[in-house]
Amino acid sequence: MKYPVFFTFALCTLPLLGAEKNETCRPSPPATCTPDNCCRTYCLGPQNYGANPPVHPYTCNGDWEVSIAGLYWNAHQDGMEFAIETHSIGDNAEKSTFIDAEYKNPRFDWQFGFKLGLGYNTTCDGWDFGVLWTWYRGNASSHNQAEASDNVTLLPLWSDYAQNDPGDVLFATEIDTHWKLRLNLLDFDLGRMYWNSHRLNFRPHIGLRIAYVDQNFDIEHSGGSWNDTANNLVFNNEVDIENDFKGAGIRIGTDTLWNVGCGFSIYGDFALSVLSGRFTIDHDESNRKAESPFLKSKVLDIKDSFRNGVLVADLGIGVQYLSLLCDCEYALAVSFGWEQHLFLNQNQMWRIMIQEGSVSSDLNNIYNQNRGDLSTQGWTLAITFDF
Repeated sequence: MKYPVFFTFALCTLPLLGAEKNETCRPSPPATCTPDNCCRTYCLGPQNYGANPPVHPYTCNGDWEVSIAGLYWNAHQDGMEFAIETHSIGDNAEKSTFIDAEYKNPRFDWQFGFKLGLGYNTTCDGWDFGVLWTWYRGNASSHNQAEASDNVTLLPLWSDYAQNDPGDVLFATEIDTHWKLRLNLLDFDLGRMYWNSHRLNFRPHIGLRIAYVDQNFDIEHSGGSWNDTANNLVFNNEVDIENDFKGAGIRIGTDTLWNVGCGFSIYGDFALSVLSGRFTIDHDESNRKAESPFLKSKVLDIKDSFRNGVLVADLGIGVQYLSLLCDCEYALAVSFGWEQHLFLNQNQMWRIMIQEGSVSSDLNNIYNQNRGDLSTQGWTLAITFDF
């Protein structure tokens, strides 16, 4: 879809190879329309095609294109396990023995989002350029509770809390998690849709992607090791982690349109992006008294900031209906399909835990970076209008 107007105009005014010095690339109407077998204002490619005739623009003077899409997506990320639920509830030595145990993950919810796009289909060989904004908010949450009477113990995986007795196993009776994703993508691209055959369109495109991928992961522990029965004290533990990425890079891909007739078609899109940007990680943990005056004590406070490259894959498949209106002066397209977006190594959060030992000198912090992948997938309904 897209590029700056002044650049496209400059390209179209360059002299053609082997032509007269003053002869330039003059606008020309699209290829001769070949109606399909249905009684609709819809065109297929020419029978005698040459060097891949362009599909756009639909009019002789170029087309502005406006698009809006509604998203219903679900986001997932690797490495989000926050606890181990085990059926060992004996003394401290037995609590760390895994019996019928399982990792606990947040439940990732389906959420709505949108896309907004603006582009222009030029008369210069059917080139098009434009910009597309994608906005999405994902979240996940969970609530796990375990009591001794239930024959279940919860072992936290993200806490660095050091207990009074070094030999104790860190455990909780209740854990709540909240994860939020804020995704903003801005895509600028230049492409050309052309007829590859009588019913098949290809649109290779290149461009630039700007990405903002911000995450917040909050974990709340209570009960178990945070109940100091000897001193009659009760604490609530909070782990707050931010995992933010801001970057930009090259995006390249191909869109395809498989026309089945009567304006209906099947589309399949694929693109790859390599983004260079900066990760900012902020990991905080604190204990707060459950009674007035609710004093708060810091357990852990670590920050990290570094540059890295991220590979992003975009895929989409679905169906589309397109119709030309008012003697081919306007075009309206409605599409519905499934999208998948994969952000490799997007999870850069660290787990920092105390290693169990018999005496304090045997204890060492464990630093474990997850490097899990983030994916968003779901349904997309889009409307595109050319004029």
